[in-house]
Amino acid sequence: MHDLFQNLLPFKLLPIGSVEFVSLEFALFFLLFLPLYWTFGHAPKIQNRLLLFASLGWLFLLNPLFALVLTLYALLTAFTAFGIHATQEATPEDPEAGLGWLKAGLCFAVAHLLVYKYAGGCKSLLPLSLQSGISTMLIPLGLSYYTFQSITYLVAVYRRRIEPWPWYEVPMYLAFFPTVSAGPIWRADKTHSILGEHEGATAQLEADEERQPVRPALALSLALLGLIKIWWLAGTLNDGFVDPVFAEPDNHSSFSVLLAIYGYTVQLYLNFSGHADLAIGLAMLLGFRLPPNFAMPFGAHNLREFWNRWHISLSTWIRDYIYIPLGGNRCGFRRTQINVILAMTLSGLWHGSGWNFFVWGLLHGLALAALNTGDRLTGRRDTLAESRWGRALGLFCTFTFVAFAFVIFRSSTLAEAGAIFLGLFGHIAALPPLSALGTALLMVLTLLLWPLLNRAFDALVSLLERTPVYLWCLPLTLMLLFLLIAAPSGVPGFIYANF
Repeated sequence: MHDLFQNLLPFKLLPIGSVEFVSLEFALFFLLFLPLYWTFGHAPKIQNRLLLFASLGWLFLLNPLFALVLTLYALLTAFTAFGIHATQEATPEDPEAGLGWLKAGLCFAVAHLLVYKYAGGCKSLLPLSLQSGISTMLIPLGLSYYTFQSITYLVAVYRRRIEPWPWYEVPMYLAFFPTVSAGPIWRADKTHSILGEHEGATAQLEADEERQPVRPALALSLALLGLIKIWWLAGTLNDGFVDPVFAEPDNHSSFSVLLAIYGYTVQLYLNFSGHADLAIGLAMLLGFRLPPNFAMPFGAHNLREFWNRWHISLSTWIRDYIYIPLGGNRCGFRRTQINVILAMTLSGLWHGSGWNFFVWGLLHGLALAALNTGDRLTGRRDTLAESRWGRALGLFCTFTFVAFAFVIFRSSTLAEAGAIFLGLFGHIAALPPLSALGTALLMVLTLLLWPLLNRAFDALVSLLERTPVYLWCLPLTLMLLFLLIAAPSGVPGFIYANF
């Protein structure tokens, strides 16, 4: 993700590591911007312009073409929204007024996503003699997130839920620096999830009243929690166990390979949810409420519940913009299952063009269809949840399925995933090393104690909110010092940036 066209612009103005939230460059950028931003706390429109310059400026420093591509895309999105609105104003009696504009905008959005995301995969299908003459096209930063957000904006305008924004606010919304690289997907209008209703960008960006930081104690605590998850927990799990085992599965015991499979899922959750916590915390310090992206997904007792709790902004987006438009559950049971499988398969292909992503999405779609079929045959929904042991069995089976499917998701090829699975049977009789047993124990204890850890986090936030602000620096500094000492060297990147 360094350049848009490697041969056209073989340089960047900042080290590529500065793409990450967890970097000295980003910390300096945010600390310099925050006082300037709140100098104009009485004028939200001026703050929006500052966010525009800061977000596009940050992209420009990373790579000028990042800023150029997103700006051009955003301006075309804004133009399309104006076209939809103007057509609806001219023919208010026509319920489909503006549909042509919407279709054109959606086609451009999908084409924009496909060209950049799948150009590399299409190139690999060409003969070698032709591949050498084609420049390497790499993905612009935040491509999927800003494309999906633009679709929510156009659809909301078409459905007359919102008015078109001033043209300059569209690029600010799409390039919003807390979300552009790691999400969550911030919709233009309201959305609903398992956690309730979430306010969209329109109500927050277009509000005239003075903007205020949102619960600063919670915001700072979320940012610190995100750092702990990304830097210490996920980093330690990856460097100390997951990567070494996945690199050479034949040289490890079957127990170690199995534990690495489970460990990768835990690592992915810690890394991804840590970035979501950090993004939400930074946005709160700027006066915005972003939608939640995780809700204890490893407490799900079936796959349907898992997807209600994992990457919530994406799963609800797929529900509202793919599954429901396909017909949802309105076309009979058999067609509903086909829609589920199609939606999940498309979700897999959203992550990349490899067969591994197709198989991963298809497996989840088939598993969800099988779950729905089981409910239909028994005449009862969520049967396992009716007893404590049933919930425990459902939780274990769901976590195991998700973890094994993520092996395919992580692997570059299906053959690589096959090697990991074969490693499960390579050294069955071998005694696992003490390090593997210790890692397994810590993972199990962490999962069991997760509700207690959440309550401890809430108690910390409550304590900070009752403490004078000038005393916050003491506990926060002590936790940062602990993190610097305990975390492994180097900072883990955003895993999902590869997908």
